[in-house]
Amino acid sequence: MSKIAIFGNYIYYDNKIVRDSYLLIENEYIAGIEKNINKNDYDEVIIKKDSAIFPGFINTHTHLPMVYFRGLADDLPLMDWLQKHIWPAENKWLSDEFVYDATLLAACELIRCGTICANDMYFYSKSIADALIKAGVKGVIGAGVLDFPTKFAKNLNEYLNNAEKLIDRYNDNPLIRVAICPHAPYTVSPESYKECIKFAEKHNLLIHTHLAETEWEINEIKNKYGKSPIQLMNEVGMFDTKAIFAHMVHLNQNEIELIGKKSVNISHCLESNFKLASGFAPIKDMLENGVNVTIGTDGAASNNDLDILAETSTVAKFHKAFSKDATALNAETVLKMLTRNAAKALYLDKMGIIKKGYYADFIVIDLNKPHLQPIYNPISHLIYSTKSSDITDVFINGKHILKDGIITTIDEEEILEKAKYWSNKIKNEN
Repeated sequence: MSKIAIFGNYIYYDNKIVRDSYLLIENEYIAGIEKNINKNDYDEVIIKKDSAIFPGFINTHTHLPMVYFRGLADDLPLMDWLQKHIWPAENKWLSDEFVYDATLLAACELIRCGTICANDMYFYSKSIADALIKAGVKGVIGAGVLDFPTKFAKNLNEYLNNAEKLIDRYNDNPLIRVAICPHAPYTVSPESYKECIKFAEKHNLLIHTHLAETEWEINEIKNKYGKSPIQLMNEVGMFDTKAIFAHMVHLNQNEIELIGKKSVNISHCLESNFKLASGFAPIKDMLENGVNVTIGTDGAASNNDLDILAETSTVAKFHKAFSKDATALNAETVLKMLTRNAAKALYLDKMGIIKKGYYADFIVIDLNKPHLQPIYNPISHLIYSTKSSDITDVFINGKHILKDGIITTIDEEEILEKAKYWSNKIKNEN
């Protein structure tokens, strides 16, 4: 048995700040918290002076390998960006090797941003999962579903067969969960969504999809089906199964009340919505109506980073201005969205809280910085003042993944060189 004690000045333990204590870890779990310990009882005692310890962050909507398309096409509306730039680039470049290498780069960014788990939707899912396992990062890995043939599958049955293979491969892996990912209502029919629901319920999987992201989507679905995307998803049963919906930007009040009554899980991707001019999700109204709101970055090709802490700070500040209410989305609320709400939305047991019996997934922040002094409220500092570069240590399942600012599981320099290699390849052949 591995036993570690780590001292912090501020520890957000069981949803409240505890001062000047030792956080105790046994193997992959939190074992408790104590003011004083016998150091001889532990394999390792880590003293972090001028520090705060918080739960690790959960990014609930990503397309991790898109880090290799970061900056490839900017300042464009969503459908132009997708159809004229991203989809052609994916068609040309995606391979197991490309996706694996790109996910390792994404993993470096996730770790340095304090992210312990990402809910991902992309292609070559096996390569994504294998890269995250190598990095020691948790992932909910999506098996994509579309209504048209691709190099991955010719029809719905083949897409679902791909998902079964993922389930068989990672069923017992402590870092990886599998989800089924019908892309969006404009690329997947209601009939296919119903089949995805049947498949997910048979295998006890989460469904992860895009919904109500743009006005174009609203008009497209209304013209095709005579109803809004929200109404369509309600009719096919997507709000009555284990699912998370990315974006949810365009809803009317009746639809907000509907998804609130059904306690729907959403991933709010504010910066991506900003950049693609998709609109502003009514998050304050959603929270007040009982929607379980979480935070995602979306892909780095539309954000253009995976910095979930910076994203969360933007979420907190923007919605105060948007709602004209300075009390909206306070620091503790958005921290909950980033941790507990996210774990609930992804059906991740024993995650999202630092508490005895929960997984030892947490971050350490160096508070001895000009922008983090003086300290009156550590939670406020986390959301409004902390930068990702202030994160010195990350533990995932009790493993020290980031130690004193150094990633311990993968070779960051080698990964950066590989990113430059692929960048030069893409630039020279485009």
